[in-house]
Amino acid sequence: MENETRNSFVNIKAYLDLVLSCALPFVATTVFLVICLYHIPTMASISKNPPTIGDQAKAAAALQNFSVTLFQAVGKQYGPTDNVFISPFSVAAVLSMVGVGARGNTALQLKKSMGLTNFEKENENSDTIIGSLIQSMKGDGNFTLEAANQLYVADKYQLVDDFQRNLKENYGAEGQRVDFAVDASRAKINQWVEEFTQQKIKDLLPEGSVNDLTRLVLVNAIYFKGNWMRKFDSSLTLIEPFYLGSKDNRKDVNMMHIDAEFRTGFIESLDARLLELPYVGRKLSMFIVLPNKMDGLPELEAKLHETSLDDSNVEMRSAKLHVSIPKFKLEADVKLKDILINMGMSDIFDEKSADFSGISGEKDLYVSNIFHKSFIDVNEEGSEAAAATGAVMMTRMMMLPVEPPAPFVADHPFYYFIRDNTTKMILFSGRLAQPPSS
Repeated sequence: MENETRNSFVNIKAYLDLVLSCALPFVATTVFLVICLYHIPTMASISKNPPTIGDQAKAAAALQNFSVTLFQAVGKQYGPTDNVFISPFSVAAVLSMVGVGARGNTALQLKKSMGLTNFEKENENSDTIIGSLIQSMKGDGNFTLEAANQLYVADKYQLVDDFQRNLKENYGAEGQRVDFAVDASRAKINQWVEEFTQQKIKDLLPEGSVNDLTRLVLVNAIYFKGNWMRKFDSSLTLIEPFYLGSKDNRKDVNMMHIDAEFRTGFIESLDARLLELPYVGRKLSMFIVLPNKMDGLPELEAKLHETSLDDSNVEMRSAKLHVSIPKFKLEADVKLKDILINMGMSDIFDEKSADFSGISGEKDLYVSNIFHKSFIDVNEEGSEAAAATGAVMMTRMMMLPVEPPAPFVADHPFYYFIRDNTTKMILFSGRLAQPPSS
């Protein structure tokens, strides 16, 4: 795995699965992220004018608050010393596809919880813009970046034409007919996910997750592979202490070191430093938000929603400095049903209230559960990450002083995210509370 990682450099993947079943029995499915819905309302008309990068940036800005809120909600499900890693992009992609068919209060809850209410009021072709944002996640020759959506439909189950057309034209989700009554359908979906993620995500749908009551499975996947613009020298990687909130509580980890020019700044409202680690081509970057206090991460996370992490609002400057960050590899498995209910999306999980008639024309679908699984590997060459989401149905920033900045030593818990620098869309975010031991 180590050699494979070094060769692959940065590899980021995310998957989103949406499974819709009849409302009568409860269909449980597990995958990285699985969503179960009643039915989806008729989709908005598809605009003939392709969205611009500016349109996509507005959609990403609207979704940024959702990304932060989702991370905070997931973080609260774990202890302060637990690592967290998710793909807000993958979750937003699946919920957006689900929302295409939502109606009434179900649709209102989705839009409000995702922060899209005002965006949709100002943009008649919001589905087209959001769909194009998701499909715009592509590499530029310097790295590999792919995002894909897939729709699996039960044999003979009729869908509303607008729903199929919207998912195909706006989200690139091609419909495939399968027989969920046989396990081969689950194997087919898992195989697609495994191949798309270069074998990093396996068995997305567990045994028994789909059956003859399953009607739809929606899958989103994102994959990223690239090099750091400035690689760390592996010969400089040393076993050093990582402090778990205090000088008295520490563990030995592999710390990577580099002396080079990086963009850095100070976020006064978070009492934290911000560092950008760009990947080759600079289209994507990892940002590390390091609290000044060793035990400052919980307070920082609580204030994230008060501060825009858009670096255009941060007075960052380039300077040569010493950077030291842990080398780490993490896997996370998150069940999102209760989290999303607490965020205001209760109707989609309620078989009596869910209104997804835009999918089939009938209120016969609901979301049974949502699961999200993710993976990230950060090393000297870059980083590798994967995430999957699915559903089953049945503040002010301050410039650093003019003098040379102090070394950026991430030797205590910090928050980090990987972002598309063109649209500002957060693809992955996480909390590193304690790296693996050396």
